[in-house]
Amino acid sequence: MDDTPAELRRRLFDAAARMRKQRQEPPAPEGITSAEMYTIMAVSRLEGEGRSVRSGDIAKCGHATPSAVSQILKSLEEKGLITRQRDKGDSRAVTVHLTDDGRAFSARGREVHEQMIDGVLTYLGSEDAEHFVRIMERLADFPASEVVRAQQKGCTQADSPVAGADASPACAAGAVEGRCASSQASPAKGGVTCA
Repeated sequence: MDDTPAELRRRLFDAAARMRKQRQEPPAPEGITSAEMYTIMAVSRLEGEGRSVRSGDIAKCGHATPSAVSQILKSLEEKGLITRQRDKGDSRAVTVHLTDDGRAFSARGREVHEQMIDGVLTYLGSEDAEHFVRIMERLADFPASEVVRAQQKGCTQADSPVAGADASPACAAGAVEGRCASSQASPAKGGVTCA
């Protein structure tokens, strides 16, 4: 193929748009919203890393406001899926913990997620799946300097939709989710790594 950079960019945006239209979330159990599902998964991931989970950590994972996370946590607590406790080391801080029901829910969510990923990799076939994973690993190492350059070229707000065919490479890399790549947390800069 001898596609020009502009043609490759157009194809990338077209494919990302088709993926967004076709993407189907696993059905949430009755009475659980998708934001609540995401929050449970984020708490599980952070707890699995041995961290004391605070609402601010969850907000960073989901690029959400602290007040939105607070409302979700209140709802999850009422449903018996999480508990909130004063931090033993800092009485002003509150930590979030999954209950047994919350852990069971998270385990089922991970199982569904893994089945979906396995389905994607099977659909791609072994050779394309290997290339896909290699490319994703390479994108994960995309230089921070490119993200800064993208911000300077107009991709400045983490939640702004990626618009226009002249978006920078960092914006194009984040196009699959419709956000600038700069919205991704960077562990090297003190960000929170999320599932």
